[in-house]
Amino acid sequence: MQAVILVGGQGTRLRPITYDIPKALVPLRNRPFMGYMLDFLRSGGLEGAVLSLGYLPDPIQGYLAGCDLGGFSVDYAVEDHALGTAGGIKNAGRYLDGGPVVVVNGDVLSGMDLRKAIDRHLNSDALATITLTSVEDPTAYGLVEVDHDMLVHRFIEKPAYDEITTNLVNAGVYVLEPEVLDMIPAGREVSIEREIFPELQARGRLRAHVSSSYWRDIGTPRSYLAASQDVLSGVVGAGDGFDYLDVCDSTRLGDSVRLLPPVSVAAGCEVADEATIGGRTAIGRDCRVGSGAVVEGSVLLDGAEVEPGAVVRGSIIGPEARVGQNAIVRGLAVLGARAVVGEGNVLDQGIRVNPGVVLPPRSIRF
Repeated sequence: MQAVILVGGQGTRLRPITYDIPKALVPLRNRPFMGYMLDFLRSGGLEGAVLSLGYLPDPIQGYLAGCDLGGFSVDYAVEDHALGTAGGIKNAGRYLDGGPVVVVNGDVLSGMDLRKAIDRHLNSDALATITLTSVEDPTAYGLVEVDHDMLVHRFIEKPAYDEITTNLVNAGVYVLEPEVLDMIPAGREVSIEREIFPELQARGRLRAHVSSSYWRDIGTPRSYLAASQDVLSGVVGAGDGFDYLDVCDSTRLGDSVRLLPPVSVAAGCEVADEATIGGRTAIGRDCRVGSGAVVEGSVLLDGAEVEPGAVVRGSIIGPEARVGQNAIVRGLAVLGARAVVGEGNVLDQGIRVNPGVVLPPRSIRF
C-alpha cells in the first residue's frame, strides 16, 4: 500500500519561519519533521509515498535525496497552482498503484497505530475511513459526529460552545478506496474535507477510526514548539538510542555551562562560559550562545545567535537570526531568518519578526 502526503501548503500559520523553510522540514529535536512522517508510514507497513508538493518543493526533494529510505519509494507530484487537499490527492494519482491509499496531512505528528486504521477500513464497506482524535477545546476544529457503528453522521465546522456535541476532530489521516479519486475533478482546487467527505457521508460510505494515541498539528508556533518539546521529552518519536542529553561531539562548551535535559544541540555549536541551556530546548547547527545567556524551552534554528547576557524563553529563533546582548525574547515570540533583535529589547506576547528585520537597540519593551 502507498501513501499520499499533502505538503503543498504555504504554512502561513507558522510564518515567519515558513517564509524560508517548508513546514515539512521544520526540525524536531534537530531532525526535519518529514523524517518522523516517513517513520510513521513505514510503521504502518506502507511501501512508498507520493508527496503532493507546491510551495518550496526543492528543499523537500533535496532532503529526501540525501536520506537512506531503506527501500521505501518516494515520488513527487508538484502542483503548478494550488489544488487543495483533494486536488493534491488527484494530482498524485498517476504515481499510485490503483489500490487503497493512505492520505496524511503534512503537518500531523502522530503516535497512532496506522495498521489498526488500515485494518478497520479494509474490514468495512467504507469508501473512505477518516481517523479521529479527541481534543480538550474543540472550538478551534471541525468536529465529526459518529454513530455506534462508527459511521460518520455529520460535520460541525468550528462550533460555538453551545454547539459542541462531541470532542472528536479530524486527525488528518485517511484511508481511501480508488473510487474516491474518481470523484475528484481534475485540474482545479478541491477540498476533500468540504466537498468529497460530505458527499461520501450522505451516501453512507464514510466511516471513522478513533485513536487515543499522541496527536498534534504542528502548524502554529504554539503547537510546533509543543511538538518540539514533546519529541525532546521522548513522548513521541523516540527511536533506538534515544538520549535526553543529545549533544553533538563537535559542540564547544565553555566553563560552567549548564545543560539541563532534555536538550538537543547539533553539530558546530558554541556555548560560552556560564550559559544555561535547558528546559526542553533544541539548538540547530552552527548556533552561538554567548556567556551568561539563557535559552530555555525554545528552538534555535541553524546559525542562530544569542549574544552574552540575553535570555530566550519559550520562543522560536529562525535561521541566522540574532538576539542582541542583554535582550529578552520570551512568550512565544518568533524571529524569522536573519532577523536581528538589538541590545536591550524585550519581545513578548507572541510577537513575530519577519525575515531580515532589524530592531534597533532598546526600541521595544513589553
